[in-house]
Amino acid sequence: MEDILSATSVTALSSINSTYKYNALFGRINYNWQDTYILNLTGRRDGSSRFGPESQFHNFAAVGGAWIFSNEFLIKDHLTFLSFGKLRASYGTTGNDQIGDYRFLSLYDPLQQQVPYQGIVAYQPNRLTNPYLQWEETKKLQFGLDLGFLKDRILLNANYYINRSSNQLRSYTLPLTTGFGAIDKNVRDKIRNSGWDFTITTTNVQTKDFKWSSNINWSTNKSMLTYSPDQRFSTTKVVGQPTSAMYVYHFLGVDPATGLYQFEDRNGKPTTTPDYVLDKTVLIDLAPKFYGGFQNSFSYKGLQIDFLFSFVKQIAINQGFGSTLAGIGPSAGGNQLVSLMDRWQKPGDITPIQRFSTNRFDVSQALGRVNESDAAWTDASYIRLKNVSLSWQMPAGWSKRVNLLNCSLFVQGQNLWTFTKYQGLDPETKSSETLPPLRVITIGLKATL
Repeated sequence: MEDILSATSVTALSSINSTYKYNALFGRINYNWQDTYILNLTGRRDGSSRFGPESQFHNFAAVGGAWIFSNEFLIKDHLTFLSFGKLRASYGTTGNDQIGDYRFLSLYDPLQQQVPYQGIVAYQPNRLTNPYLQWEETKKLQFGLDLGFLKDRILLNANYYINRSSNQLRSYTLPLTTGFGAIDKNVRDKIRNSGWDFTITTTNVQTKDFKWSSNINWSTNKSMLTYSPDQRFSTTKVVGQPTSAMYVYHFLGVDPATGLYQFEDRNGKPTTTPDYVLDKTVLIDLAPKFYGGFQNSFSYKGLQIDFLFSFVKQIAINQGFGSTLAGIGPSAGGNQLVSLMDRWQKPGDITPIQRFSTNRFDVSQALGRVNESDAAWTDASYIRLKNVSLSWQMPAGWSKRVNLLNCSLFVQGQNLWTFTKYQGLDPETKSSETLPPLRVITIGLKATL
């Protein structure tokens, strides 16, 4: 109530007067025996003002170990090509308090009035109190392998991780009869994130004047719902399936007789009016299968060239059915794809697009259903030349002749080339309504006087 929004003689449009406090006590013990066996123990106690007095503080800990087996005499004597080898593993817990401030309290908003009654500000409830809010916790298990070959000219890094999150902080929907739409609470859903990360760094050529090095990384992640107490009441939560998965209709094409989109119902029969819940029988995963990058760097005396390719294996909504309501005039939402003209026009037509209609409701229903079917999702994988850089450093002798300490010219480019079969504007944004990443070319001169 000390906020400026509660003032009686001043009208404030907004306020950011909130207090957030966080503190932690941290300790670590390291033990290293002969640079071969390493043990790491950590412990911490964190406190956040976003929880009530009984749950403000929580303890977290971790243990990690490593074995540098390349220091063993047996390895040194028999595997001379192996310059470095390390096995490592760790297990620990971490917390999360990323919710808004004061969520465990009963909150009120002041009602702005030009002339407050008897000079008193009126307040209305903002949200329900939940004094039992607690820290969200994630248990992390990780295994890793680091290898170096040929005096570290080839470096390999491999990681496998499993993160299990529980006691998650979520917004929980309430019946409107309570007077509020939702309340913040700790839900009992359990989510497991697991995946692989690989990195290979190589020095391909290295001479006095010329050097060529490469780096490639590849990652995959799978987020799975492992437990949910209220799954039977949800149409989006599927225990044992990725959290990014969802059910969609199975598309059967356009009915040649009626010109309407057809879908397969739960009994395997065609229908033009599928049930929103029961007839969604196809499960698709929207998360990328894998992603990564490939980088190369070349240098010859004062000349250097770097370039980076990025790649992603994924699916996205295609634009083959249009993004706005087609067939009911320009006021419906603007331009359409030319491919929509290949529509059904008379009985017997075999087309991918259903008939046009002046009935706005029918068109809207059809577009919504087909975009919630498996026909709307297509391969959106791509390889993109993300960055290219060319620079030239002026020789020291030339710089001295023109009274410069150093001078260099450079050309940089971003998003120069993309290979994809995606039909939308850009596979990275996966949208026909969002501006794709810009192609940018920069030319510059850097000189030090």
